[in-house]
Amino acid sequence: MLKPIVDFFQGKLRNKIVAIFAAYLTVVLPLLALILFFINQSSALFSDLPSISVKLTTIANQLVDWFNQKFALEAQSSSTWLSENFKSILDLTMGFLQESFQSGTTLIANFILIIVITYFLLLYKTAFKNFAISQAKPKHRETLNHLFNQIQKLTKRYMIGQGIMVIILGTLIGLGLWAIGVPHPFFWGFLAGFLEVIPYVGTTIGGILPFTYMLMVGNTLWQPWAVVILYIIIQQIEGNLISPNVMGSSIKVNPLFIIVGLFLGGIIWGISGMILALPILAISKEVFRSFNALVPISYLMEDGLTRNETLFLEKFDHAKHRFLSLFFEDKHDEN
Repeated sequence: MLKPIVDFFQGKLRNKIVAIFAAYLTVVLPLLALILFFINQSSALFSDLPSISVKLTTIANQLVDWFNQKFALEAQSSSTWLSENFKSILDLTMGFLQESFQSGTTLIANFILIIVITYFLLLYKTAFKNFAISQAKPKHRETLNHLFNQIQKLTKRYMIGQGIMVIILGTLIGLGLWAIGVPHPFFWGFLAGFLEVIPYVGTTIGGILPFTYMLMVGNTLWQPWAVVILYIIIQQIEGNLISPNVMGSSIKVNPLFIIVGLFLGGIIWGISGMILALPILAISKEVFRSFNALVPISYLMEDGLTRNETLFLEKFDHAKHRFLSLFFEDKHDEN
């Protein structure tokens, strides 16, 4: 993903090592600015936690009173259970949040390791590419080189598209939350924009967080529900207007494969796997399209699959397009 930036600086500076460090600065400085922004907003946000804790307890008491009246429960036993369990759950949650923010040693160590490994991958990228091409038969080398170029274009489009999506969504959601009267509107807006890199899961969390926050700190009942309506509207605009024009059709993958990809990515590599699930699926779709036996799978992964239900029998009903031909050859099948 850094390769296009490195190539740009290498063309200007004529030195690969300097170009790599220039690419690092180009990426790291905006990230540092974003991290400082989120730290500043988070400190203001978490300073309200004591009052939020009191309000949560009050809301819980009101819910218990409503259940007591609705189902004729004994008020004393319900209050005792609430006082014994809710506060401990609340303290556990607050403690977990504090520990999460305080334990950054592992994160820093992994970050440094990633920088070092990425540096050497960028330094030796041409050698790795030439090695891969040399391992292919001469008749396949042009196809393989074309595939590498297509993957690079796809990755570049994905990175630029995601950056534009974060800016657009962060601005739109931030302005909407500001109009509703939500505290720290652009913090929530750009948090939702960054969480959008995890399809479905990230966007859902990005909407639930400000909704829950307004339930706890808001003075009116309409504001939390206005937040929900805002996110629904923004998601419709994003899915039908912004994303198709910014990201392009080549990155679109149908929801079933995205959900399976998120599930497997989360199991294999946690949050990082969920973030990388969509670009990996998009790259896999491009790779499959370069092999006759795998072309039908690439179309199976396409968004809008219901419009192409008959495509497989009309276009790919041939022996060379059958997935099992990768493992054995059916000599009796001439179609």
